[in-house]
Amino acid sequence: MGMDLKLLGVRIRNARKLRQMTLDEVAAQIGVNKSTVQRYEKGSIKTPKVPVIRAMAGALAVNYAWLTGESTDMEPVDGDEEITNYLRLLEERPELRSLLKTAKGANPGQVQAVVNFLTALRSDE
Repeated sequence: MGMDLKLLGVRIRNARKLRQMTLDEVAAQIGVNKSTVQRYEKGSIKTPKVPVIRAMAGALAVNYAWLTGESTDMEPVDGDEEITNYLRLLEERPELRSLLKTAKGANPGQVQAVVNFLTALRSDE
């Protein structure tokens, strides 16, 4: 079963209002168009992108799992920013994009496990 797009939209909008941010401010902070943020809030994005949702969670200072309906705890969790940065890196580097596609449906725990694995590999160098 997929993500509840309506719940995602409501939570993004509520968090944005709570943080007293405009659509333009959120869009500028995460590097997307204002219309993209609007479409997420309306629940009209058919295939939400994990890096975009993670970036929104970071910009809005909320827990990624809360935005996606996986948690009732709105407060950010330690490691959320690290995962967001890691996913942004995957998106920006062409040679790593296939990993991003693979991680598309991953939950935060799975993404953290991959981050931990790759970090361990790098420490062996």
